Amino acid sequence: MNMLQVMKPLAIAFLLLISLAGCSSLATFGSENYIVDLDKQQYCIEGRADCRSLSLIGPSYREGWIAEAYAMPKQYYSWDARELSKILLAPPDNSYQPELIGVRQYRLPPTFATHMVWDVLAMEYYTLYRDDDGYSNLQESRPQPRRFSVIKK
Repeated sequence: MNMLQVMKPLAIAFLLLISLAGCSSLATFGSENYIVDLDKQQYCIEGRADCRSLSLIGPSYREGWIAEAYAMPKQYYSWDARELSKILLAPPDNSYQPELIGVRQYRLPPTFATHMVWDVLAMEYYTLYRDDDGYSNLQESRPQPRRFSVIKK
């Protein structure tokens, strides 16, 4: 038997296996709940050590993205961490009900709006602390948006 004849089915099987593994990881992307910790003023992905400070909303100019995701009136918004936590815990569009899971800790479901909050905070963190404008070989890639992993309602 020719070596090429043996390698072709193995290569196809390997590519199929990689494709299936990729699809299974896409199914879970963006499906994790979020945790709002009012004592630490953090917004975290549940089950991960991945948190962002709610105070990152302060220097942001992307509040309008969050307002739109929560179906708030189109206008200029400028929030601090306390105001953002109020929006997260009492969503203006009533799209979810936060679950109290500890002293001043709440679980939020993965929705377009909660993902948008994460995306804005992650982008602010990246812009402020990780984006070195290409002057280093250690530049991290931009955060991958989570908001597109769910259908906007």
